[in-house]
Amino acid sequence: MWEKKKPICGDQIRVNRGFYYHHGIYIDDDNVIHFASPTGSEISPETAVVHKTTLRGFLKDGEVEVRCYTDEELKRRRPVSDIINYAILHQGEKGYNLVYNNCEHFSNRCAFGVSESDQVNNVFSSLGALFGSDKR
Repeated sequence: MWEKKKPICGDQIRVNRGFYYHHGIYIDDDNVIHFASPTGSEISPETAVVHKTTLRGFLKDGEVEVRCYTDEELKRRRPVSDIINYAILHQGEKGYNLVYNNCEHFSNRCAFGVSESDQVNNVFSSLGALFGSDKR
């Protein structure tokens, strides 16, 4: 679940970009680490890199949403210092892939040590439901 509120250090944050959500790790208003193109297009695989920007630059006039964890997620979530250290150490990382290595995958690796994307999983589930309902 996500909530529109002021983030704190180590929070997973996202912003609605219309067709998708862009994800990052909040350190403070001057430091958000995320997987995107520094030239402005978050989904440009050729130029995407894990890098740091301001919260304002991350949001691009959108509204910040902060991840609210379930009890199970809180048990799995890394300590804030580990989340921040992982994000910082991976700055400069490349290899963006919309399906296997996007901004949400990066955010979840920071927080949980697991590369997952609910957005990608939801698309595949929808496609599976659409094409798997063939009743010949």
